[in-house]
Amino acid sequence: MGGGVARGVVFAAVGVFVLVAAVRFDPDEAKGVDATLRSFAQTPAGPWLLVTVAIGLILFGVFSFASARWRRL
Repeated sequence: MGGGVARGVVFAAVGVFVLVAAVRFDPDEAKGVDATLRSFAQTPAGPWLLVTVAIGLILFGVFSFASARWRRL
């Protein structure tokens, strides 16, 4: 569950950057996942936020691997 939340936070932040770029008519403001994570690092809780997101994304990766390996369709 934590992995899905972390993934959602990253994609929601990317979506916010895309919306801001669309409203301001400036395509240079649209950021991808890399630039979004870099902007997380510039916040006051930067390193801790990045660690939390990294742990969540690792959990999502483990869940995806386990789901692909042992889930029966």
